[in-house]
Amino acid sequence: MYSFLDPSKAHEFAMDQAQMLQLAQTFQESLEKDLQALQFALSQQDAQPIQRLLHSLKGYVTFLCEPGLSQQMIQLEAMSRSTHLNELIVDVSKTVPSLQILLTEIRQWIDNDLKSPS
Repeated sequence: MYSFLDPSKAHEFAMDQAQMLQLAQTFQESLEKDLQALQFALSQQDAQPIQRLLHSLKGYVTFLCEPGLSQQMIQLEAMSRSTHLNELIVDVSKTVPSLQILLTEIRQWIDNDLKSPS
């Protein structure tokens, strides 16, 4: 159903539907903010914010996404400490579309599965 989101992992962190919704909304808000900041840092070619944002993203994206993207975020964060900035920008830029899809999938998960019918 999803390319990058793994909603089954949320059951490890939430006991009921309300907690699951809160978790998903927090995840969505964090990803929106960090993705926007990452895109700005990439456009500014600023290494420190890129490294900080990769560290942040690695910290929470890996909890709710499929193993491939999780591993990719872990590798990017590790690379950010030793890779030349130009190479890092290229590699991170290649990952941004996957993070954007993940964000879309989180929104769909919230709207289709977690929100109670009005």
